[in-house]
This record gives sequence, C-alpha cells and structure tokens, in this order.
Amino acid sequence: MSYTRTTLRQAIKDYTENDETSFVNNLDNFIRASEDRIQKNVQLSLFRKNVTANTTASNQFLSMPTDFLAPFSLSLMTPLNPGGIKFFLEFKDTSFIQTYTPNSTTVGSPRYYATFDVSNFILAPTPNAAFEAQLHYFYRPLSLTASTVTLFVNPASASFVVGDSITGQTSGVTAKVTSVTAVSSGGQTYNQLTVSEFSGLFTFGETVSAVSTVNGGSGATGPLLNLTAGGTSYLWQSADTTTSWLSINASTTLLYGALIEAYIYMKGENDVLTMFNQRFNEALVGVKMLGEAQATTDEYRTGQVIRERT
Repeated sequence: MSYTRTTLRQAIKDYTENDETSFVNNLDNFIRASEDRIQKNVQLSLFRKNVTANTTASNQFLSMPTDFLAPFSLSLMTPLNPGGIKFFLEFKDTSFIQTYTPNSTTVGSPRYYATFDVSNFILAPTPNAAFEAQLHYFYRPLSLTASTVTLFVNPASASFVVGDSITGQTSGVTAKVTSVTAVSSGGQTYNQLTVSEFSGLFTFGETVSAVSTVNGGSGATGPLLNLTAGGTSYLWQSADTTTSWLSINASTTLLYGALIEAYIYMKGENDVLTMFNQRFNEALVGVKMLGEAQATTDEYRTGQVIRERT
C-alpha cells in the first residue's frame, strides 16, 4: 500500500474520526513530524549525496547544503599543484572542537569537524589554506506535503498570481498558488494554476476566489473548467498522484507516526497513544533493515551511526 498526500490525510481523519477544522489544518504538520521521526530513527543510504566546496584560509566555518540532515564523511584535498593529497576529517561534538582549538586564530590542516549551527560546520584547527572539501551526507528528502495539483480556471477579471490563497466557493477547499500559466483561446485568457497545501479536492465547475487585494492577494475569481486549446487538453483539476519513498516503502510507519502526532494534538487516551507507538515501532523495524540502524566503526567513522542534528 502507498499513500499520496490526499489519501494519507484522509486516513488520519478516518483513524481518529476527527474532521474538525483546526485539526484538519494541522494534518500536514502531523505528516512532516512523522517523516522527521522516521528519519531520526534510521538513515537510508539512498538518501545520501556528495557535494564539493572550498574552505577559506583563516575561516573555521564551512557552509552546509540547504537539505543537510546528517554527515556521512568529510574529506579535504591539500592545495598542492599539480594534484593534492586527500584526507578525511573525524566528526566530533562542537564542545570537543572548541576545547581542541580554543583560539580560532590557530591555523593548520583541519583534523576534526562538527555541526556548529543549522547552516555551518566548524573545523579544527582553522584552515591555513583553501582546501577543496567533499561532503558525503544524508539529505532531507522532499516532504509528501509538498505535493501539488493543477487547476484550470476562467478568471472573471484579473488573473491569479503566485502566492494567492484561494478557496472553492462550493467545496470550501483552500490552496496556495505556486505558479500561474496564461493560456489564450478564442480571445479569452485562462489561467492554469499549480497549487500546493490543498486541503482537499475541488468541485468541477465551482468558482474559486483569491484573497482580496486589500489582504495582499489578486482578488481574482473564476470557475473551474475543462478546455481544449491549440490541440492541448486542459483538465479542470489534475489528480493527486504524487508519492514519496517513505509513502511507498514505509507507508505503515508513516501513517502511525502521523497518528501519534495527531493523538498528542488531540490529547487522546493514553492506551490508544501507546498502541499507536507500538505499531509505529513494529513497522519501523522493517525500515531499519533497509538502513544503517546499528553501530558502525571503520577507519573514518567511529561509534554509532551519526544522528540528525538537534
């Protein structure tokens, strides 16, 4: 079994028998928290990347990738010409780095690194030259909640714009516009909208309205419709078919992780919450078999698998 964003949101509502507005508005938060819970417990080799960068002489910091989750290895290349010598740094805690090199002006060939904050590594000692760095790291995959669908609408006046918050006047479904494509046919301009954060599925033919210009939106309105123009068929609403690796290969784990978050939000009964935790942990065993969920020691990494930064 696999989930899309729409089917997982519905499953959470079905299991909890809750469709109260504020609860529904938090469904994506429950899903993201479940994804984080899984990624904190197991690191999968398929979620690893390599990037290269350069250190700066007399600068002890090295920027992290924006999707960084946890390090696997960091190597530097000595600045020799032609060619250099590649060596690996040992991952340590920030307190070790600051104890090892209390004075950041102490320079040399770095031997250790640590996560300093959400955007930077700290190296010790501070690099004495510009080294070529290669980082092998676990990345945070795109969340299932980032799924999008397209809508096709005939705006009554002004066109919709990126950033519009729209609402279906019949269904009450809300969404956020992430892109707008103008389509011309028969002297009329239509809008094909890509939307995210959709709270459900819209109704064919219903009018969708954007937040007024007074509140920062375009104020555009118009009905959803199908159209064929220039040999291209435009559907009033595309299906939500987007899945993620977790929603396909760890669907049960993802569901129970979200139910844990949902029941905490609901302040639900302890015995039900305990059952959800048990089901989550049972399902997690299978996911751990695919990842590096046990202590690992080799020439370049010592001790347990490095967990996500906190």
